[in-house]
Amino acid sequence: MKPQLKLNIFLIAVGVVFIAGMSFAGETLQQYGDKKGRSYHADLYDGKSCDSCHDNSKPTTFPADFACLDCHDGNELIETTARPEDEKWQNPHNNMHYGKDVPCMECHGEHQESKPLCAGCHSFNYPNYKK
Repeated sequence: MKPQLKLNIFLIAVGVVFIAGMSFAGETLQQYGDKKGRSYHADLYDGKSCDSCHDNSKPTTFPADFACLDCHDGNELIETTARPEDEKWQNPHNNMHYGKDVPCMECHGEHQESKPLCAGCHSFNYPNYKK
């Protein structure tokens, strides 16, 4: 199979998964015009284009971490989500597997429901986690 055809099939599959995820999104999502998004990011939907977070105005991939960290302070997130000493490495923003380099989009999704990356193997309780 030609590389371009493989890429096209991959992009179509990603789009289908993205759209399917949007249609099953939880209550934390709201409709803003033709897009779903988080209420706590509502200011991003009043006339700004997708390239506020994505690298272009017609995104096909997740935003880079620096797009999140332009507005959200990484060290503040680590402090806010700190766990008791015996659970120190269960901090989702500074943990034993990734340290402080946890990719934002692994757990947080703007346009569809998501779940913590750790939930695939662990059953930690993150009571303030926003799906």
